[in-house]
Amino acid sequence: MLDGVERLIDLVGFRSSGLSGATGEEVAAAVRRGASNRDIAADLFLSPKTVEFHLRQIYRKLDVHSRSQLVAALAAERDTGS
Repeated sequence: MLDGVERLIDLVGFRSSGLSGATGEEVAAAVRRGASNRDIAADLFLSPKTVEFHLRQIYRKLDVHSRSQLVAALAAERDTGS
């Protein structure tokens, strides 16, 4: 389920930067599914502020500025990566 997210994160160097890892991938995948920050936090046993932190890092690395832009970037990667 995380295949497209993992490919996109690898492309922008998330793993090599040490900024995110599995939690960032899980947050990105949950956003793609339409989950709220509060829901993501509960599902991953994180605080909502930690989810916000991961989203800020993802936005910065992918040069997006909103959830909708993140979802579009993930969808585009999934479409081109399949």
